[in-house]
Amino acid sequence: MTRPGRALGASKPRMLTSVSASAKPQSGKKGSNPLSSIGALANHAAGAASAVKGKGKIAGGILAALAALAVVAVVVINSGLFAATDIQIQGSEHVTKHDAIQLIDLPENTSLFNVNPDQITEGLKQNPWVSGVDVQRQFPHTLIITPTERKVIAIAYISSDDLAWAIGDDDTWIAPLSTSVDVDDQGNVITTGEGANTLNGIDAALALAKHYGAVLLTDVSADVAPVSGQAVNSKAVKAGLDYVRGFSSEFLGQVKDISTPSVEAISANLDNGIEVSLGDSDDIAKKERIVTKLLSQVEGVTYINVRSPGNYTFRNAPTS
Repeated sequence: MTRPGRALGASKPRMLTSVSASAKPQSGKKGSNPLSSIGALANHAAGAASAVKGKGKIAGGILAALAALAVVAVVVINSGLFAATDIQIQGSEHVTKHDAIQLIDLPENTSLFNVNPDQITEGLKQNPWVSGVDVQRQFPHTLIITPTERKVIAIAYISSDDLAWAIGDDDTWIAPLSTSVDVDDQGNVITTGEGANTLNGIDAALALAKHYGAVLLTDVSADVAPVSGQAVNSKAVKAGLDYVRGFSSEFLGQVKDISTPSVEAISANLDNGIEVSLGDSDDIAKKERIVTKLLSQVEGVTYINVRSPGNYTFRNAPTS
């Protein structure tokens, strides 16, 4: 006798859930794979190392090229290809080419590339006339060296020694000059050949001052001892130089000489024969204005005292 019941093998169907391939896995520390992160970092480091290695090869190539160029440059510089075999000295009245070459003393292997302008300047400055040097290169073998001479602003005549010393615009004793000079009919110094006349002593010093466009300083104390290339340290002479620089060019053109026996006793002798007592080198512009005004407004002036410009005095010859 059979009993009713369920058929064998008949089971309740199960529901299958599919997971999309694009679905993001759940995040969380549980279930994360640390090996995958390490692998990513390793891959990144390998890529960076490869890039650095590539750049290193480029940098190495550049360094190699630069080293090769340096070797070529050294070979060219030390070869005779640009040797300084033609040395020209230009533009100097008191420095001859022979003297300049002796002072420069260039090494035998000097080329236009390795020549040292500072060394040339240092050598030439042993001559007190030289204040600077211009060095130019003209390839392939020429060096043009032009000394710049000090500008003479004053000639100091020391009567006790019958010497006329040139003074530069940097207040430096340059060198003694001959106190026997040849001049033409107008009194201009002739440096070559024979002139119409020969001047000596203070007259020669005055002609030299005119030649250099300088001012003659007279009555210089006998204890002044100039040294070529050394700074002027006489207070009286320095005060005289202050007047040379402080006067206007128009007024300076009227000055025959400046007497400098001491600072307090400085005076100027003008071309028209008028003596101007100046004193120390204070208030130079004011003193010049007073003298210029008197000369233009008062007739027959023979002497002016502006040692104290606020209380100046003057003398004039009586007029008929």
